[in-house]
Amino acid sequence: MVARESMLRRKTILACLSLWLLMLPDTFALKKNEDEPIQINARSVEANEKTGISVYSGNVLVEHGLLSIKADRIEIRMRDNKPQSIRATGKPVKLRRQPDEESEEIQAEANRIDYFVPGKKLELTGDVTVRRGGDLFTGNVLHYDINEKNLTAQGDANTDGRVHAVIQPRKQTDAPASGTDTKPRFREVAK
Repeated sequence: MVARESMLRRKTILACLSLWLLMLPDTFALKKNEDEPIQINARSVEANEKTGISVYSGNVLVEHGLLSIKADRIEIRMRDNKPQSIRATGKPVKLRRQPDEESEEIQAEANRIDYFVPGKKLELTGDVTVRRGGDLFTGNVLHYDINEKNLTAQGDANTDGRVHAVIQPRKQTDAPASGTDTKPRFREVAK
């Protein structure tokens, strides 16, 4: 019975983490990853079915297809057997999506990455750096609403209070067929 509960708990945790990885914005996750196994390595894991909280600690590495996340700690919160939030913390948390034939490599770093599952919202906090190909974005806080495809960002008083972005010119061959740019646009939010 204990082995069965342990297996069920592990499947629940993996399902939650899988949901997080699959529901990240297109810039961070790929549909191709759906059939790939999720591999998690950590020094320890603590899962409490009563509270719905599972915590992976100690040099956590999550790999799922072309996506990898390195963090000191990853916490998954469940309610009614459904994931509510997933938080990765570290100094820094590193997220990398390897390039493929359709997209450039993406690297992101922050002190904390939160994913709010019901609202499909992603928040990167503390020394945020996002690189996509030759493009670079830095700030203190980045919010991304997956449903609305809306990105907002805030600067930090330690870095002159501003958001910084370097966006490389797009090549003619890179332009979408519809003539519209599919990259999210940055919007600075006053503090």
